Amino acid sequence: MQIKLSHALLVFIISAAALNADETLLPIKKVSLFSSGVGYFERSGEVKGSVNLTLPFENTAMDDALKSLIVHDSATNAPLVSYASEDLQKMLSELKVNLSGNPSIAQILHSLKGAELEIYAPDKIVGKIIGTQVNREKNYDELSLLVNGNIRVVSLSNVTSYRFTDAQLSHDLARALELMLNSKQNIKNINVYLPSNKKRTVSISYVIPTSVWKATYRLDLSDKKPFLQGWAIIDNAGDTEWKDVELSLIVGRPVSFTQPLYIPYFLSRPSLPLSIAGFAEAKSYESGYVSLKANKQAISYAADVADEEAYMEVQATDDFYMPPEPNYNIPQSKSAGEQFVFTLKNPITLERRQSAMVPFVQSNIKARKVSIFTHVPQGSSVNPSLGAELTNDSGLKLPAGPIAIYDGNTFTGDALIEFFGQNEKRLISYGDDLAVKGTLSHSAKTIFDSVKISKGVITTTKKIIYEKIYTLKNSGKTDKNIILEHPFAAGATLISPSKYAEKTSSAYRFDFKLPSNKEIAYVVKEEKPDKNSVHILDMDYTTIAMFSDNKDFPSSVKKALKEAARLMNAIADEENRLDEAQSTLSSKLDEQERIRQNIVTLGNNSTHAQEYIKMLKTLDKEIEENNANIEKIRKSWQKAQMEFEKYAANLNI
Repeated sequence: MQIKLSHALLVFIISAAALNADETLLPIKKVSLFSSGVGYFERSGEVKGSVNLTLPFENTAMDDALKSLIVHDSATNAPLVSYASEDLQKMLSELKVNLSGNPSIAQILHSLKGAELEIYAPDKIVGKIIGTQVNREKNYDELSLLVNGNIRVVSLSNVTSYRFTDAQLSHDLARALELMLNSKQNIKNINVYLPSNKKRTVSISYVIPTSVWKATYRLDLSDKKPFLQGWAIIDNAGDTEWKDVELSLIVGRPVSFTQPLYIPYFLSRPSLPLSIAGFAEAKSYESGYVSLKANKQAISYAADVADEEAYMEVQATDDFYMPPEPNYNIPQSKSAGEQFVFTLKNPITLERRQSAMVPFVQSNIKARKVSIFTHVPQGSSVNPSLGAELTNDSGLKLPAGPIAIYDGNTFTGDALIEFFGQNEKRLISYGDDLAVKGTLSHSAKTIFDSVKISKGVITTTKKIIYEKIYTLKNSGKTDKNIILEHPFAAGATLISPSKYAEKTSSAYRFDFKLPSNKEIAYVVKEEKPDKNSVHILDMDYTTIAMFSDNKDFPSSVKKALKEAARLMNAIADEENRLDEAQSTLSSKLDEQERIRQNIVTLGNNSTHAQEYIKMLKTLDKEIEENNANIEKIRKSWQKAQMEFEKYAANLNI
């Protein structure tokens, strides 16, 4: 498809090229790389007069750049920051030729019904677009044009050239294509216009996403004074060279986030109905009056209000609402809060898309070789970790990273270290100590401590003694510094050893010597209280009797519990008597019912019936006596129950 550029579009492109020729790109002078994935960049240089500074950014950096950009220019108070908006779909939809949604030629032409089009198919045809349709029989798109009052249908496959006779349509089509091309480019420009007539030094700083700088260490344990060397791996992942840049590496964990500031954002607003006043109801009013004094006060008040409004109007007109002039000559602060900054002594030069390693620490460090037991399973023999105890006396806060360990002038293993603060002590391990082995056995026993009874509540206190025996053997020719991590029991107190070297969130650390060719047993004891409470009223007779025979209880407690058991046994005796009496009553009631049924069957006048009647009278008397006995036993049971409850409630030992 051939599209001819309009004169207006050519003028626009030439003007843009002339503008770009006057743009200035300030060199990067300072870079601060954070361990949080962002970098602070400062561009500075000498400029003269009004300048338009260009700042190139990748698409992914635009939000951060707009969030953090700072301009330092003492010669101007009216800088202007501009950039191309990125809301591509909205910009495309606002053009007369809408290319949003990636439409085909047929769809573009169909959306421009009524526009005049000049085509060659192969002859020249000029007409207004009616629309496009698909010829399903021949499977191609057709264009319908209104030409001199006649409708012409042309196959789009035969069209070799298109041109809109409307210059605005041609311009919008070219603009849409330009927007789509630019949207696919990874680099976006922010333009900073600084109007002035002076020669001065200006600087622009900003924060954008960068690759995280990485720390890696080498630790030499060969000499009496171990030596630590730290290297920073840095990446210039951008498209701009760093030339003689002051580089700072920052250790810390600042708050860092992104916000979508680059893409235009539009709010949805509610649609409200029109406020139509309508008509008012006709009213009539009676005459009124006001006293002379009140009238004078009202006139005075109205005059005061008018004067005050006039005064406020003058103030607003003068300077009341005028914002202060911005001061862009803001001094830069060197404070990094609780973060630690490594600034290289010499400037660095690094080509774009290149990486480098630079040293950031070289210092003797306090270190001691140790063998670390962190977990010893029962019944198994394990080797401790070969390691070192480091104390950060370098005067620096060191970021996390891997450590290559050298000893005896050779490489001995790798280790990892987390963030290492000043004067902190830290353990690292880089292998297994095959000269040392350790096994574990453990046991637990319960020791009675005390018993107390308060208002019938028995509280017993016991001690659970946990004992772990670590058997360690050193088959090497040199003594070993052992650090034993012993996981402590929750709620327990350390008894032996009486002291520990350190304590973590889950373990004690014990530090001791293990002589060469020796075997030792290292015993760790812990004590945990075990307290239980139960009310005598909630216990059964068997439990109370068992407590009363406990050999660990003092005689006074056992005596009191035996009395409680006797009282509970008395309750049980009364309950048994009551059960027996109720069982007897139940049998007599059954017999009574059987006799009555027999009397009904034989009739009252028969000889047998008379005998049953005599038996029934005797049985009724026995039932009455049984009921009386049951009531007597029930009262006795209640009395025994009350005596037991009273005794238990007032029992204090």
